[in-house]
Amino acid sequence: MTSQQQQLRKLRKDVLEFYPASHKETWYRWLENIHDWCISRQLWWGHRIPAYVVHIDGRPAPDPADRNSWVVARSYAEALEKAKAKYPDVPETAFKLEQDPDVLDTWFSSGLFPFSVFSWPDQTKDLDAFYPTTLLETGHDILFFWVARMVMMGLKLTGKLPFNQVLLHAMVRDAHGRKMSKTLGNVIDPIDVIEGITLEGLIAKLKDGNLPENEVEMATKGLQKDFPNGIGECGTDALRLALCAYTSQGRDINLDVNRVIVFRNFCNKLWNATKFALMNLGEKFVPRAQEGVGGNESAVEKWILARLNYSIETVNNAFKGYELSIAATRAYDFWLYEFCDVFLEATKPVMQGTDEEAKACMRNTLYTCLEAGLRLLHPFMPFVTEELWQRLPKRPETEIPPSIYLTNYPQKKAEWSNETIQQEMEVAQQIVHALRGLRASYGVVPKQRPNCFVKLRKADTRENLQKYWVEVVKTLSYSGQITLLNQDEAPPKGCAVQIINTDIEAFLHLDGMVDAEQEIKKLQGNITKLENELASLNKKMFNPQYLSLIHISEPTRLRRISYA
Repeated sequence: MTSQQQQLRKLRKDVLEFYPASHKETWYRWLENIHDWCISRQLWWGHRIPAYVVHIDGRPAPDPADRNSWVVARSYAEALEKAKAKYPDVPETAFKLEQDPDVLDTWFSSGLFPFSVFSWPDQTKDLDAFYPTTLLETGHDILFFWVARMVMMGLKLTGKLPFNQVLLHAMVRDAHGRKMSKTLGNVIDPIDVIEGITLEGLIAKLKDGNLPENEVEMATKGLQKDFPNGIGECGTDALRLALCAYTSQGRDINLDVNRVIVFRNFCNKLWNATKFALMNLGEKFVPRAQEGVGGNESAVEKWILARLNYSIETVNNAFKGYELSIAATRAYDFWLYEFCDVFLEATKPVMQGTDEEAKACMRNTLYTCLEAGLRLLHPFMPFVTEELWQRLPKRPETEIPPSIYLTNYPQKKAEWSNETIQQEMEVAQQIVHALRGLRASYGVVPKQRPNCFVKLRKADTRENLQKYWVEVVKTLSYSGQITLLNQDEAPPKGCAVQIINTDIEAFLHLDGMVDAEQEIKKLQGNITKLENELASLNKKMFNPQYLSLIHISEPTRLRRISYA
């Protein structure tokens, strides 16, 4: 059975797994249409081909194209012994062996990598312990050049697949989707993103290369367009998280440095959030011995623990399926949109209040989310999470690892799951977003705290909101007082309204805060603008020439005319 046939048989038995699985078809297509492979290369470096052409004194020069003129051996001495065995009637002194000056193809040499690093062909302890490996991670562009060669060599020389899983990452391109090229001036050096560089520095690096003058000029224009202010210092963690978040199981990543800057800003957010949390924990805070619940958690505490639990489950499942983008995005979203934007804000009224029991419970929940959240984010941002984790107080009666790297990765906890709380909070957040949207629409400044009214047609939703979520809505929407109305009650005059759904309406009391006449003029202006746009569209839509081109049916045309 040939190496090609062995690979196809193994793959069809699903012994070799590909991520993403779509690359299986490419693998089949290449292996089923395989051609001879020339492994000889004329390079300055590499593994010299272990083949010797045999010269015999007194005989015509051998023909290099004739396979019988060659012997293959590990050394000159072994080659000589093979030559003597091949020509037993020739005395040893008559032989002259000349090794092929070419080297092996790079892909041939690298195809031996999985087992040659363990001193193969010697049967060492390392070879027994570490071969075959589990996972190979590489780019999809060398699926056949390298991955197939390693599988061929592994099956042929060891009888085993060198690995069981192949993860193929996407290729990094520039923000416009172009392949990175020195000529275009769009090559991004990771060090420049990490440490930052001026436009002048980027151009100087171009000129230090070996590009022709006309290509330097073209590349300089590209740099001036894409990086007019150079590249700001982003740090290792920001670049790492950006690449992980980009790395969906596709074929290309269009790397925009501005996206990396977003993650650099997230590092600052992470630092400030931890600083704020530590300030609220206090210097004498000692967390519970075990990571769990105390039983007196408020609704918003139960919600953040449920979101943490969901994030832990999502990230772990994504890691199992090698979906780095999903894992990175969920960890990021938990920190930014749930922990920082919602939970930290919701802690403020409690921590500023007088209920010491509620404060103690809130501190433990805050610590749990902070510590587990840092561990959750650590694979993507190892440096900043390590620094912040070291500053946290540690749980008593446990062996404290010297580094966050040595801690256990967060795992899902059944006691944190709470679908009901998450659904209730979703309603509260819809109300918050509606009220915030109204504030923005009418230019209400942050220091103004207008009263709000929320009409809820379902009695159970109204009772639930009143009992658990009113203070959360009030805090997150920067409102004065929140009044819940039933379906028969009406808000006072002077309210702006936002319809959330068929059951909920939000009202922002703006009496005395905005100029009503000015707002009416603004709305009338918007109406006029929309009417003009509609008239323009109708004119184009019902133009006889246009109607004859699009070939719509008569009933459709009538409906459109009726709608107009």
